[in-house]
Amino acid sequence: MIQATYKGIEIEMELHQFAHGWKCDYTLIKHPQHTQTIHHGDEEFLTMDLAVESALKEAREAIDRV
Repeated sequence: MIQATYKGIEIEMELHQFAHGWKCDYTLIKHPQHTQTIHHGDEEFLTMDLAVESALKEAREAIDRV
């Protein structure tokens, strides 16, 4: 599991390896109420780094929309 924080919201990312690539799910956790929003990665990437980079970008965009 990989963690980051953006605008006070915690981002937890979980990687999944498949036969031909990687997917990354992310969860947004707001504190102090500890509410969670889960997003399952639907795009597969050739490398783990690309999957993490994409999930982090999507998570930040989701936070900016709130």
